[in-house]
Amino acid sequence: MDKPNEEGLTLNAYREQVKIWYSANNIIREKSDLYYDFITSLLKLIDDTYLGSDIVSTQEDMTSHFMWCFNKIRTNFEYERIKFAPPSTPAYDYLWYFLYKGYYTSDVDDKREILLEYFKYLFDHSMVKTPPELESFMDFYKIFDQNLKKIN
Repeated sequence: MDKPNEEGLTLNAYREQVKIWYSANNIIREKSDLYYDFITSLLKLIDDTYLGSDIVSTQEDMTSHFMWCFNKIRTNFEYERIKFAPPSTPAYDYLWYFLYKGYYTSDVDDKREILLEYFKYLFDHSMVKTPPELESFMDFYKIFDQNLKKIN
């Protein structure tokens, strides 16, 4: 008789715990995918339209750029009958602060790729995550969930 694979048992136990955790926190995979699409669309638009720190140099300029991008993505989702709350909501403020620190004021050359990889990892349900990573995912998920107004 074969000896059970301890690593496989541990991974299965982890997956079962995460499944229970998702259920207890009302995490719905389809909504998670939607929020991931919003965040990555926003990040790509920010990066594609960002003129650089020599042009967008003040926090006011950065805020204006972020707000324009956020509203553009929000409008794009509304064309699909998915409505998010307007700016000045917790999702907006949370994303602004996160991207202000991680994108606008970052000196890293490949920040777009780093942030896209981070969100891909965070929202990938098949990846093993630490408790703090699960909490980060939950923060993004819950804030977006509170700001999702309507899906038709």
